[in-house]
Amino acid sequence: MVCAGDFKQEILRIYNAINKKMFNAGVKQQKVDFVGNKIIILSKNARVPVLKLLDESYPQTTRQLDLLLFQLIKQEIKEELRKQFQLNTVTVLKDYDTETELSGTIIILERDVEDYLNELPELR
Repeated sequence: MVCAGDFKQEILRIYNAINKKMFNAGVKQQKVDFVGNKIIILSKNARVPVLKLLDESYPQTTRQLDLLLFQLIKQEIKEELRKQFQLNTVTVLKDYDTETELSGTIIILERDVEDYLNELPELR
């Protein structure tokens, strides 16, 4: 059985690595919680400078770019959790507020997180 605290740290490590890969920068702050079959990640992410610049003149375009980026990030999260922990993900929901730079990610699993914790081998 894996400790919930260790598993949370691994989830945050994966989430930060995906952000570094996609935006060439990690998150400023992040927190993860488990609620039943959901993994909830709240983070503060600096706005990509070029998107921040475009936000002023082309808000609809940057919103569309955000949605495309969310799709890529959600797929990466889903794939990493499946690959590293054999988690069966139903869906990943994600949003980002450009004004506050706060992001919310909800990962919905097929079963409760506790079920997976009981089955996972010890983490590194």
